[in-house]
Amino acid sequence: MSAKGSFPTNLALSMIIILLSSACHLGHSESSVNRLSYILLVWLIQKMSKQNLKIILFHGFMAREHMQRHWLHYLAELGYPNVELNGHLSSAKKTAKQIIDLNQSKKQKIVLIGYSQGGFQAVKVAQALKRLQYPVDLLVTIAAGGKGRLLPKQWGYNPRQIPENVLKSLNFFSLSDHLGADRCYRDNLIQSSRDHQSIENIIFDRSAQVGHIELSRCYPKQRIHHLVKQHLISRIEKELFSLESSSNFNSVNRIAADRELI
Repeated sequence: MSAKGSFPTNLALSMIIILLSSACHLGHSESSVNRLSYILLVWLIQKMSKQNLKIILFHGFMAREHMQRHWLHYLAELGYPNVELNGHLSSAKKTAKQIIDLNQSKKQKIVLIGYSQGGFQAVKVAQALKRLQYPVDLLVTIAAGGKGRLLPKQWGYNPRQIPENVLKSLNFFSLSDHLGADRCYRDNLIQSSRDHQSIENIIFDRSAQVGHIELSRCYPKQRIHHLVKQHLISRIEKELFSLESSSNFNSVNRIAADRELI
């Protein structure tokens, strides 16, 4: 299951620049045309930049429809065209190879987001990508623990050890989530595999009463727990925007300078 779209980026860029440049010949001053060109260029590249992310969601046990209704729909609503939803039982090695094969020509940044059992799977796929020497820009695990550790598929490896190829990892869990949190507090915490690896554990205290389903709910908006909105949903949005922005303004300034718009 995926939410995909396309945008004719090169054509759109060329048409905007050509049309605005030709406005100079219609009596508009060059400086005013250049200012408008720059504004439109910034807007266009912001739209285009969402295509630079490849987001793979992993649902948990019997949670495919839940993730479709919530995170798959939510990310599409935010404008991300390259989002797909995978299960927690498929081969991590096969999934990793598919990511690399599909991404060879696009050079997109890779984001893995796993909920419940899907959180275990997201870490496994990151490990498989490490063996293939491929980076993961962002790894997010949500409520990945607790009863999920009882399943045989989760035996024999440490889901809290974040692979070296992961540039940044966020781990969300709630102490009042009996399905997705380990009884021993320390067992919930992810660990880095190298110096200066960016990892963060975001914990919802027991007093917040954030349950397993609440941690992944995006709709209806009036039913989203205010702490989940503030510390989980908004944080993921911020990290995705940061990945977009890292190449946004370099692209804007490079193209604008080439066209003498600034």
